[in-house]
Amino acid sequence: MLRFVSRPLLVDATLAAALTAVTALSFASVYSKLKVPFVDAFTMRQAFAVWWLFGSLIIVGLLIRRYRPLLALALVGIGVTAHQLDSWSPPLPLDLAVPVALYSVASLARRRWTAIWCLAAALAITYGLILAPQVTWEAASTGTPDGSVVTGPSGLARLASAMIVTTPTATRDLLLLVVAFAVGDAVRSRREHLRLVEREHQQRTAMAAAAERARITRELHDVVAHGMSVMVVQAHGAAAALNRHPERTATALQHVIETGRASLAEMRRLLALERAEPDEGPQLAPQPGITAVPSLVDQMRTAGVDVTLHIEGAQVAVPPSVDLSAYRIVQEALTNVLKHAEPGATATVRLEFEAERLRVEVTDDGAAPVDGGNPSGVGLLGIADRVAMLGGELTIGRVAGTGFQISASLPLAERSMATAPGRPA
Repeated sequence: MLRFVSRPLLVDATLAAALTAVTALSFASVYSKLKVPFVDAFTMRQAFAVWWLFGSLIIVGLLIRRYRPLLALALVGIGVTAHQLDSWSPPLPLDLAVPVALYSVASLARRRWTAIWCLAAALAITYGLILAPQVTWEAASTGTPDGSVVTGPSGLARLASAMIVTTPTATRDLLLLVVAFAVGDAVRSRREHLRLVEREHQQRTAMAAAAERARITRELHDVVAHGMSVMVVQAHGAAAALNRHPERTATALQHVIETGRASLAEMRRLLALERAEPDEGPQLAPQPGITAVPSLVDQMRTAGVDVTLHIEGAQVAVPPSVDLSAYRIVQEALTNVLKHAEPGATATVRLEFEAERLRVEVTDDGAAPVDGGNPSGVGLLGIADRVAMLGGELTIGRVAGTGFQISASLPLAERSMATAPGRPA
């Protein structure tokens, strides 16, 4: 049956049983030395029964202190107050349940102010229970009537004397309550801090996962859109040359095969990165970068687009994020030329290395998209997102005639994702 009892309840039951056992053993030694003002054994047994009746409230309070801390403190307070109001009942170990119940309220109450008010009430009641017997005793020793115990000059003097006499006991008991509350409040603060840290960790993890999913989605779009566009153009060319130029058909089909394999390999790499454990590195080809732009240009030339590449300035090492983004911008721009420009259109790719920025510019002389350059397509939105995350500048629009231009300025300094525009700092 013990396996069905929660561990905290078992701990509290053990604590209650220990205090009860020690209290029961204390009765023999304590009450054998007292001159109890009862006339017979029957009255003595009645007094003991009443004492244990209120003691049972204390025991119940200890058992429920984790689940109903306020109710537990109330039950314990009633039981201990009844014990202390009994003139022949000295403090016993079971009365130590008050600091335990106050600790539970401080650590488990829903509102901290509730716990503070409970502490104030406990301090006031405890001090009253300590002070009242001393005041009554001093009044009785001087033959003062009950109605004038603390009235008049002599009454105030007796009150001051009682306060001085009870100072050591009051200081001890009140300090015990304050310490119990402070420990419980510290546990409460620690638990809230850990809960806040855990919530922030979960939020950061969710944001990182969302950013990673968005990145992989963007990468997959770039890979699929570019690869499929090139394959469609090559397949059309192969179909057109099938009868008149069979050798060109074989070449075009070979390009379709190579493009498809390259796209599949890059897709596998992206999906492998998604499934990889945090401490595992990518197992396939590395991410493409600026050094792969010439190969991309050659691929587009093979697909039938006349592309000119210009690289200006001294090539320097760039951050990996800028390296990949520059390649993806060129890839998406040339893919749009392949899909949307008129046959025979030419394109110019310009990479300009400056001291602090890398300028990427792709211009074509074909027909511009019907939206007039508004970045509403998935590919153009992907470019805008990349540039924004890097803190760069992007210009998309028509140029003279029927041409279209995409121009991006990317800072070469590393930029944190947390400070990118549109993201919480």
